[in-house]
Amino acid sequence: MNALALLGAFGTLLAAGYGLLTLLARNETQLSLTEQIAFSWIFGTAAVSLLLWIFGLFVHGVLLPGLVSIICLSLGLVGWRRMVPRPLRPMPNPFEIFLGIIVIVEIAVVFYLSFVHNLGWDGLLNWEIKARYAFANGGVIPATYFSDSGRAFSHPEYPLAIPFTELWLYLWLGEADQFCAKTIFPIFYLIGTFLVVAFGRRFTGKTWIGLLMAAFLFFVPQITVEVGSAIVGYADFPLSIFYLATIGCLFCATESKKDAFFRLYVACLALLPWIKRDGAILWIVAAASGAFVIVRTKRSSRHFLALFPGLLIMCGWRFYLAAMHAQQAADFLPVNLETFSSHLDRILPLLSALLAEFHNLPTWSLFWFVVAVGVAYLLDQMRNPGTTVLLTALFVPIVLYLLIYVFSSWPNYLEHVGLSISRLLLQVAPVGFLIVMLGVSRRRVKSPAPVHERGVTCAMTGSERTPVVELA
Repeated sequence: MNALALLGAFGTLLAAGYGLLTLLARNETQLSLTEQIAFSWIFGTAAVSLLLWIFGLFVHGVLLPGLVSIICLSLGLVGWRRMVPRPLRPMPNPFEIFLGIIVIVEIAVVFYLSFVHNLGWDGLLNWEIKARYAFANGGVIPATYFSDSGRAFSHPEYPLAIPFTELWLYLWLGEADQFCAKTIFPIFYLIGTFLVVAFGRRFTGKTWIGLLMAAFLFFVPQITVEVGSAIVGYADFPLSIFYLATIGCLFCATESKKDAFFRLYVACLALLPWIKRDGAILWIVAAASGAFVIVRTKRSSRHFLALFPGLLIMCGWRFYLAAMHAQQAADFLPVNLETFSSHLDRILPLLSALLAEFHNLPTWSLFWFVVAVGVAYLLDQMRNPGTTVLLTALFVPIVLYLLIYVFSSWPNYLEHVGLSISRLLLQVAPVGFLIVMLGVSRRRVKSPAPVHERGVTCAMTGSERTPVVELA
């Protein structure tokens, strides 16, 4: 029965996501099966959690999951009627088959590790606790939870995308089963590999590059086995997948000039603040990058409306917390110029701690060295707006995250850094794989004329070849 309940929960979730995907894509571009699955999961988890929160303001009990299920099935019907076209794919070569088998084995290992590993501290006491309270209260988190100072340690101010995705499973199961809730996180790893392969193909025109990068995901300990990784129930890895989708779609929109990819970017951008509080910083960076692309590619000013959905979610959540008199964590001092100027002596120690983290081989292996090589290949191509977007998306959040610790209220702020910096870097790490794929794929050519190669349209920008992301 649990298996059937999980099938129903995941089925309605994917149906809602696929319906939203068809509304956003509008048959304007072809998306591979793996891309459709990935975006259906991303939009489905966000839609279900938002619907549970919004409808929970008015109803609770059996009526709440019933209403959400009806909307999910209705969106699924819309998706079934519209359908997103899929491109024809040539038969994979032996090397691609070999890499694909490796990726499948790695995904299976991540699922196994997730099932035998308990939820981590944050997974239990920041995220799952909210799902459990809501399940015990008819699908709605009790108002007393937000205002109770004794439960401030669990960060009531954190948004509800991950807890309410877990809640959706609990509502279908009829019980709060942590083992079943753990299935969410290796699925995000699966979705991450799908996106890396898909963006690799769109960035470079070569499937094997995306498969190779997807295989390398497994060998970054911070992604697979460390604190905050894909197996411990934290929100950092799911947030990194949403950010990967956001920046990847923005790059595709920049290179292809297609509004379908821009709409996908807008949807993913709006969801960043709903995954975790840190997502607001990623939203700022991704929104600024989108504004840069709009200006640089001379798009209509109506595209600036892309900023509105994310602002609506952030403001709506802040208003809700104020109405609930939610307790705020005391990890940081007030963010103002006075505090910043009085703590400037922290800058150099913070930079030293960041550099030490980059060299932390047990946590990151050679990941940051490989990213540095990819960045080196792209430095002379900064005039390309897509390249600028990728480099900005990786480095600016790191700088902003580092500056946050200037306002740390911990007596030993470096201890604060040591406990959380690796998880903050994890949130932007998948973008590093995009940079590596794009960097190693660049080739010099003599002619600036468009080239059509193996069904992949390539456009010339100066003396460099920039793959256009529409696959035939």
